[in-house]
Amino acid sequence: MKTKFVVFAIIFSALTIFAQDSVQTFLAVQSTGVEEFHSLYPEYDGRGTLIFILDTGVDMGIDGLKKTSTGDVKVIDVQDFTGEGDVKLYEADTDEEDGREMFINEDMDYKVFSSDKLTYQAVDDDYYIGAFKESRLINSSSRAADLNGDGDTEDTYYVVAFETVAESDSFWVAYFDTNGDDDISDETPLRNYKVDKQYFTIKREKGLPELTFAINIFPEKKIVSLHFDDGAHGTHVAGIAAGYQIGNENLNGVAPGAKIISCKLGNNLFSGGATVTESMKKAYLYADKISKEREEPVIVNMSFGIGSEIEGRSEMEQFLNKLMKNNPYLYICVANGNEGPGISSAGLPASSKYVFSSGAVLTKEVGRDLYGSSIDKDIILYFSSRGGEVSKPDICSPGASTSTVPNWAGGDRFWGTSMASPYTAGVVSLILSGIKVEYPDVKVPSQLLFKAIRESATNMEGYTPIDQGGGLINVVRAYELLKKYIKDDEINKFETYTTSSLAPDMPDYHAPNLYLRNGSFLTGDETFIYRIKRNNFQDNDKFYRIYNIKSDSDWLIPIQKRTYLRNDQRTVITVKFDKSKMTEQGLYCGRIKAYRDDKTKFPEFDMLATVVIPYHFDASHNYEQSFENKTIKAGRIDRYFIDVPNGQTLMKVVLSRNPKNYSMTRFRVFDPDGRGMGLSSLLYSLDNENEVEKYYSDLKPGVYEVDVEGYFRATEPSEYNLSIKFFGINRLGDKPLSSENNTVEIINLFNKIERVDLSGELVGFKQEHIVKLGGKDIYEYPFVLKKDVAEKQFTISLSKKDFDKITDFSMLIFDSSGYAVDKNGLTYKEGKVSISHSSKDGDEKFVLKLIPAFANEPEDMTINILEKTYFNSADNVDVTFMGRPDVRLFPQVPVKLICSFSKPEIEIPEESEPFGTIYFNSAANGENLYELPIIFNF
Repeated sequence: MKTKFVVFAIIFSALTIFAQDSVQTFLAVQSTGVEEFHSLYPEYDGRGTLIFILDTGVDMGIDGLKKTSTGDVKVIDVQDFTGEGDVKLYEADTDEEDGREMFINEDMDYKVFSSDKLTYQAVDDDYYIGAFKESRLINSSSRAADLNGDGDTEDTYYVVAFETVAESDSFWVAYFDTNGDDDISDETPLRNYKVDKQYFTIKREKGLPELTFAINIFPEKKIVSLHFDDGAHGTHVAGIAAGYQIGNENLNGVAPGAKIISCKLGNNLFSGGATVTESMKKAYLYADKISKEREEPVIVNMSFGIGSEIEGRSEMEQFLNKLMKNNPYLYICVANGNEGPGISSAGLPASSKYVFSSGAVLTKEVGRDLYGSSIDKDIILYFSSRGGEVSKPDICSPGASTSTVPNWAGGDRFWGTSMASPYTAGVVSLILSGIKVEYPDVKVPSQLLFKAIRESATNMEGYTPIDQGGGLINVVRAYELLKKYIKDDEINKFETYTTSSLAPDMPDYHAPNLYLRNGSFLTGDETFIYRIKRNNFQDNDKFYRIYNIKSDSDWLIPIQKRTYLRNDQRTVITVKFDKSKMTEQGLYCGRIKAYRDDKTKFPEFDMLATVVIPYHFDASHNYEQSFENKTIKAGRIDRYFIDVPNGQTLMKVVLSRNPKNYSMTRFRVFDPDGRGMGLSSLLYSLDNENEVEKYYSDLKPGVYEVDVEGYFRATEPSEYNLSIKFFGINRLGDKPLSSENNTVEIINLFNKIERVDLSGELVGFKQEHIVKLGGKDIYEYPFVLKKDVAEKQFTISLSKKDFDKITDFSMLIFDSSGYAVDKNGLTYKEGKVSISHSSKDGDEKFVLKLIPAFANEPEDMTINILEKTYFNSADNVDVTFMGRPDVRLFPQVPVKLICSFSKPEIEIPEESEPFGTIYFNSAANGENLYELPIIFNF
């Protein structure tokens, strides 16, 4: 009878996880089938699976992460691979003072007491002491350095660690002075967290403790490692994947029965909780190790990453490819990136073909209740990175929700592909939880499971495969399809493949997909090929399989109807385009799919073809085009691809509306590599805005993408007009201006006469540095911000090859107190960090620190640093033509401008170059036509 009661209690608990009388709308569960799955299979709620959270840490003391749906401890292990929480241990002498035992290290000035005898005693009386100072957290993302809330960050918390013996068992313990009273006799002895699942907090004078700590002791390194989440990101992610009763008994994550292991790979002292050298790799290796040691399926979620410079080619992606080949039962879910909606923006390591990447969806109920949006359909969020050269994302999942956060966090509502990936990980957990029960002797390879999820996803109308992958995830359909695969013995028949086709934007012109960023050359007579080889997943030398070839688009025509693979022999599939179906400018994305030629019609492999037909700008329409009276729904994207004309030096983009019409829109521009170039302000009719505009200079040759977004909070469809215009004022020559050479020769390469007003200014000086770093090196550059300058800006750039070596790159500027006054990181191979004068009374000292996180150690790289110093006020440069500050620029007629200037009074270092700008503004309306960068030589 007792057994029946326990079983009933467990089933009853599962049945009430997603109560029907209280629909969960802060974390979506309806359109993905999660709610239905829990109703159909209440016992398959993730129990029996482990989800690794590779992130900023996980706070196991927060409601929602304390227990599973069956009452077990939720977080069963924690590891910190960043070193952020490392406390160095030093040998401690023991002594007595006022009748109290004392542990002391005089060299470090460490001392802590024990009023009463400790529960455990050290073997051979060997004690070690360390100190955790609040001040080490002053640059933490949490701003929680004042742990006890006493108004300062000067407190020190001592820890004493030693090896001990109990009941013939030898182990290490640590006593942490949690109340900061310099006495550890009232503290609980702590072992490695995974042994006894103990954690602790530091009590604050008022309010809840801000951080939850757990420890690991590494005697060989003489370190006590403190695990805590001072980034909030990891705790939020964990709650989405597997939270149970998140602040309320009716709010749960996707797989509330799953257990969690936290692998901290992000150091929250750096911008965004950046990774450090090999922290990402070590976290994956730990997950790989545990997956081989334990019986439970291991799912890994990593909502971390940076932009991809060469999709799929980075060292971390190559590492993951190898890792998952060697361990096909490791299920790795990653975020696809937040660099969208431009195409070719999938991130690193999401572009690895073996990991399962997620784009981010805003479901209509979450949009309504969390964001006040009136969308009537689920939408892919604007920031969700898109594919192109690679077939990413694999699918889309809800990417906006409420979830668990540490007490210090000001809000619990996050969005991003970071939120979509743990949702997917939770779905994987649900599926494997069921498979483990229904097929206890079956191990499902990750690639077969991922295929089932992709093939069963719900197509999202109006989105291409590079927007949505397979579509919106659906756990019920994925589970049923996977069971069909198992029934059909696909475990033993399944194969994986490598595909390759033309992608001129890639260094070797090849990518997994056919990707033509500029299809202007197409006539319809061309043919293109895909090369396909099998990866021999089953490790069978003998192989023969026939495939039927299908296209999902009428413009994408495969020549072959069937093909085959034999042993290690490769095959090719040839395609052509029907140009009569490609008459309009825009994005064309189709899929070629190969099905097994048998009764199962099993989907074996697929490849994408992405072709852009851009708009051209030339003299026939004065290098300007307008798109009038367009309508866009909330949350949707209209794409305009622009082939920039030769000779252009400036692009102007204007988004406008008819004053009588409703509009809530904005736009973004992406360069030919898919890198974002900034966001416009919001064009909102209720703010009486009639137009917004942005200028873009230094454009490289290629096809740019201008994306107009219907803002997701728009209450009705928005109407807009888009205008794009180019200017062609160019300089002939590039000599610095000097007393001997004070002329600038200008030419208008376009066909319209431009009458311009002229002006100029000298704004500062610049200097270039080349730095070589290797291993765990940190570059430090001390500098002084003198009282007569306003700002220093550092532009950091790497080669694409060196960028592919890293998982992060932190850039910080510290003041003389050690406080980071600016923090940033490289999303792509170039980024900036800057500091402005906080006081005009004197000079200020700072240090620039550059911290690359190499995927593998040892490595090396070359860093290019452009240091710009800006004056408090710019010096005027008089620019004239024939004595007047204006000029008419006729097409193709060079003119020489005279520049008059004086040497600045401020001292300029000899190795630096003074720089400034000459401005060309329309004499008719003041419109900016060109900003010419100028170098001076005094």
